[in-house]
Amino acid sequence: MIVLNGLQKKFGGQHILQDITYTFETGSKTVVLGSNGSGKSTLIKIVSGALEATQGAPSFTFNGKTIPAKSIGPHVGIAAPYVALNPMFSLEESLEFHTKFCPFPKGFKQAQWIEKAGLAQHNDKRLSTFSSGMLQRVRLLMAIANERPLLLLDEPLSNLDTDGVQWYKELIQSFAPSKTVIVGSNYQKDEYSFCTNELLLEKHY
Repeated sequence: MIVLNGLQKKFGGQHILQDITYTFETGSKTVVLGSNGSGKSTLIKIVSGALEATQGAPSFTFNGKTIPAKSIGPHVGIAAPYVALNPMFSLEESLEFHTKFCPFPKGFKQAQWIEKAGLAQHNDKRLSTFSSGMLQRVRLLMAIANERPLLLLDEPLSNLDTDGVQWYKELIQSFAPSKTVIVGSNYQKDEYSFCTNELLLEKHY
Protein backbone atom coordinates (compact mmCIF):
# COMPACT_ATOMS: atom_id res chain seq x y z
CA MET A 1 0.00 0.00 0.00
CA ILE A 2 1.19 3.50 -0.84
CA VAL A 3 -0.31 6.47 0.97
CA LEU A 4 0.01 10.04 -0.27
CA ASN A 5 -1.11 12.58 2.32
CA GLY A 6 -0.88 16.20 1.23
CA LEU A 7 2.10 15.53 -1.03
CA GLN A 8 3.65 18.61 -2.57
CA LYS A 9 6.52 19.24 -4.94
CA LYS A 10 7.96 22.64 -5.73
CA PHE A 11 10.76 23.61 -8.08
CA GLY A 12 11.88 27.02 -6.95
CA GLY A 13 8.68 28.91 -6.20
CA GLN A 14 6.59 26.88 -8.63
CA HIS A 15 4.19 24.20 -7.42
CA ILE A 16 4.22 21.16 -9.70
CA LEU A 17 2.23 18.95 -7.33
CA GLN A 18 0.00 20.43 -4.65
CA ASP A 19 -1.85 18.64 -1.84
CA ILE A 20 -2.02 15.22 -3.49
CA THR A 21 -3.87 12.83 -1.19
CA TYR A 22 -4.48 9.31 -2.45
CA THR A 23 -4.07 5.66 -1.42
CA PHE A 24 -2.80 3.00 -3.81
CA GLU A 25 -4.00 -0.25 -2.32
CA THR A 26 -1.75 -3.32 -2.48
CA GLY A 27 -2.20 -5.06 -5.82
CA SER A 28 -4.21 -2.19 -7.30
CA LYS A 29 -3.83 -0.99 -10.88
CA THR A 30 -4.06 2.81 -11.17
CA VAL A 31 -3.64 5.20 -14.06
CA VAL A 32 -2.44 8.75 -13.36
CA LEU A 33 -3.95 11.07 -15.94
CA GLY A 34 -3.51 14.77 -16.65
CA SER A 35 -2.47 17.29 -19.24
CA ASN A 36 1.17 17.97 -20.08
CA GLY A 37 2.76 19.74 -17.13
CA SER A 38 0.32 18.37 -14.55
CA GLY A 39 3.10 16.49 -12.75
CA LYS A 40 2.54 12.86 -13.77
CA SER A 41 6.22 12.13 -14.32
CA THR A 42 7.18 14.07 -11.20
CA LEU A 43 4.79 12.00 -9.10
CA ILE A 44 6.12 8.74 -10.54
CA LYS A 45 9.71 9.82 -9.83
CA ILE A 46 8.75 10.64 -6.24
CA VAL A 47 7.04 7.28 -5.74
CA SER A 48 10.09 5.54 -7.25
CA GLY A 49 12.37 7.18 -4.70
CA ALA A 50 14.37 9.01 -7.37
CA LEU A 51 12.98 12.40 -6.34
CA GLU A 52 12.07 13.75 -2.90
CA ALA A 53 8.73 15.39 -2.17
CA THR A 54 8.90 18.95 -0.88
CA GLN A 55 6.27 17.99 1.66
CA GLY A 56 4.31 14.83 2.48
CA ALA A 57 6.67 12.01 1.48
CA PRO A 58 4.84 8.83 0.41
CA SER A 59 4.30 6.07 2.97
CA PHE A 60 4.98 2.52 1.77
CA THR A 61 3.79 -0.76 3.28
CA PHE A 62 4.50 -4.13 1.63
CA ASN A 63 3.80 -7.50 3.27
CA GLY A 64 3.04 -5.73 6.52
CA LYS A 65 6.40 -3.97 6.57
CA THR A 66 6.74 -0.19 6.44
CA ILE A 67 9.48 0.99 4.09
CA PRO A 68 10.94 4.54 4.22
CA ALA A 69 10.57 6.53 1.00
CA LYS A 70 14.37 6.80 0.68
CA SER A 71 14.67 2.98 0.75
CA ILE A 72 11.93 2.07 -1.72
CA GLY A 73 14.21 1.65 -4.76
CA PRO A 74 14.92 -2.11 -4.42
CA HIS A 75 11.17 -2.78 -4.31
CA VAL A 76 10.37 -0.93 -7.56
CA GLY A 77 10.42 -1.71 -11.25
CA ILE A 78 10.19 1.37 -13.45
CA ALA A 79 10.01 1.99 -17.19
CA ALA A 80 9.95 5.43 -18.76
CA PRO A 81 11.51 7.07 -21.82
CA TYR A 82 13.87 9.00 -19.51
CA VAL A 83 15.27 5.86 -17.82
CA ALA A 84 18.85 5.69 -19.10
CA LEU A 85 20.45 2.54 -20.48
CA ASN A 86 24.19 2.09 -21.01
CA PRO A 87 24.67 2.57 -24.77
CA MET A 88 27.98 0.67 -24.75
CA PHE A 89 26.42 -2.55 -23.45
CA SER A 90 24.98 -5.12 -25.80
CA LEU A 91 21.46 -6.37 -25.09
CA GLU A 92 22.92 -9.56 -23.61
CA GLU A 93 25.31 -7.59 -21.39
CA SER A 94 22.54 -5.21 -20.32
CA LEU A 95 20.26 -8.02 -19.19
CA GLU A 96 23.11 -9.85 -17.45
CA PHE A 97 24.06 -6.68 -15.53
CA HIS A 98 20.42 -5.92 -14.71
CA THR A 99 19.76 -9.36 -13.23
CA LYS A 100 22.60 -8.94 -10.72
CA PHE A 101 20.41 -6.37 -8.96
CA CYS A 102 16.92 -7.29 -10.14
CA PRO A 103 16.62 -10.98 -11.08
CA PHE A 104 14.01 -12.26 -13.46
CA PRO A 105 11.37 -14.54 -11.89
CA LYS A 106 12.09 -18.22 -11.38
CA GLY A 107 11.47 -20.13 -14.60
CA PHE A 108 11.71 -16.99 -16.74
CA LYS A 109 12.37 -17.90 -20.36
CA GLN A 110 14.62 -15.04 -21.40
CA ALA A 111 15.27 -16.17 -24.97
CA GLN A 112 11.54 -16.62 -25.58
CA TRP A 113 10.65 -13.14 -24.36
CA ILE A 114 13.48 -11.54 -26.34
CA GLU A 115 12.18 -13.35 -29.42
CA LYS A 116 8.65 -12.08 -28.74
CA ALA A 117 10.06 -8.57 -28.43
CA GLY A 118 11.63 -8.90 -31.88
CA LEU A 119 15.12 -8.43 -30.43
CA ALA A 120 16.64 -11.90 -30.79
CA GLN A 121 18.77 -10.95 -33.80
CA HIS A 122 20.13 -7.94 -31.88
CA ASN A 123 21.27 -9.79 -28.76
CA ASP A 124 24.97 -9.06 -29.29
CA LYS A 125 24.56 -5.51 -30.60
CA ARG A 126 25.28 -2.40 -28.55
CA LEU A 127 22.26 -0.46 -27.33
CA SER A 128 23.70 2.58 -29.09
CA THR A 129 22.52 0.97 -32.34
CA PHE A 130 18.95 0.42 -31.09
CA SER A 131 15.99 2.51 -32.21
CA SER A 132 13.89 4.33 -29.59
CA GLY A 133 11.22 1.63 -29.87
CA MET A 134 13.76 -1.15 -29.30
CA LEU A 135 15.16 0.63 -26.26
CA GLN A 136 11.67 0.99 -24.83
CA ARG A 137 11.15 -2.76 -25.19
CA VAL A 138 14.34 -3.34 -23.18
CA ARG A 139 13.14 -0.96 -20.45
CA LEU A 140 9.75 -2.66 -20.26
CA LEU A 141 11.22 -6.15 -20.06
CA MET A 142 13.53 -5.13 -17.21
CA ALA A 143 10.83 -3.25 -15.31
CA ILE A 144 7.97 -5.75 -15.55
CA ALA A 145 9.58 -9.22 -15.55
CA ASN A 146 10.67 -9.46 -11.91
CA GLU A 147 9.24 -10.15 -8.47
CA ARG A 148 9.34 -6.58 -7.17
CA PRO A 149 5.93 -5.60 -5.72
CA LEU A 150 5.68 -2.08 -7.20
CA LEU A 151 5.64 -1.34 -10.93
CA LEU A 152 5.78 2.23 -12.24
CA LEU A 153 5.18 2.90 -15.92
CA ASP A 154 5.46 6.42 -17.32
CA GLU A 155 4.08 6.58 -20.87
CA PRO A 156 5.06 2.92 -21.40
CA LEU A 157 3.99 2.76 -25.04
CA SER A 158 6.29 5.59 -26.16
CA ASN A 159 7.74 4.73 -29.58
CA LEU A 160 6.12 1.28 -29.72
CA ASP A 161 4.38 -0.05 -32.83
CA THR A 162 1.29 -2.28 -32.87
CA ASP A 163 3.32 -5.44 -32.24
CA GLY A 164 5.06 -3.71 -29.34
CA VAL A 165 1.72 -2.76 -27.79
CA GLN A 166 0.55 -6.39 -27.86
CA TRP A 167 3.87 -7.55 -26.40
CA TYR A 168 3.51 -5.00 -23.58
CA LYS A 169 0.02 -6.26 -22.76
CA GLU A 170 1.31 -9.84 -22.65
CA LEU A 171 4.12 -8.79 -20.29
CA ILE A 172 1.62 -7.14 -17.96
CA GLN A 173 -0.68 -10.14 -18.01
CA SER A 174 2.19 -12.56 -17.37
CA PHE A 175 4.20 -10.77 -14.69
CA ALA A 176 2.12 -8.02 -13.07
CA PRO A 177 -1.19 -9.53 -11.87
CA SER A 178 -0.22 -9.29 -8.18
CA LYS A 179 1.88 -6.11 -8.40
CA THR A 180 0.78 -2.66 -7.37
CA VAL A 181 0.91 -0.86 -10.73
CA ILE A 182 0.87 2.89 -11.39
CA VAL A 183 0.75 4.10 -15.00
CA GLY A 184 1.30 7.71 -16.06
CA SER A 185 -0.46 8.34 -19.36
CA ASN A 186 -1.54 11.08 -21.73
CA TYR A 187 -4.90 9.35 -22.26
CA GLN A 188 -3.49 6.58 -24.46
CA LYS A 189 -5.89 3.84 -23.43
CA ASP A 190 -3.74 0.90 -24.53
CA GLU A 191 -1.27 1.92 -21.83
CA TYR A 192 -3.76 1.47 -19.01
CA SER A 193 -6.59 -0.73 -20.29
CA PHE A 194 -5.96 -3.13 -17.37
CA CYS A 195 -6.26 -0.37 -14.74
CA THR A 196 -9.35 -0.19 -12.53
CA ASN A 197 -8.51 3.03 -10.65
CA GLU A 198 -7.82 6.57 -11.77
CA LEU A 199 -5.99 9.55 -10.26
CA LEU A 200 -6.49 12.82 -12.14
CA LEU A 201 -3.89 15.54 -11.72
CA GLU A 202 -4.51 19.22 -12.35
CA LYS A 203 -1.99 21.78 -13.54
CA HIS A 204 -1.08 24.34 -10.86
CA TYR A 205 0.84 26.93 -12.89
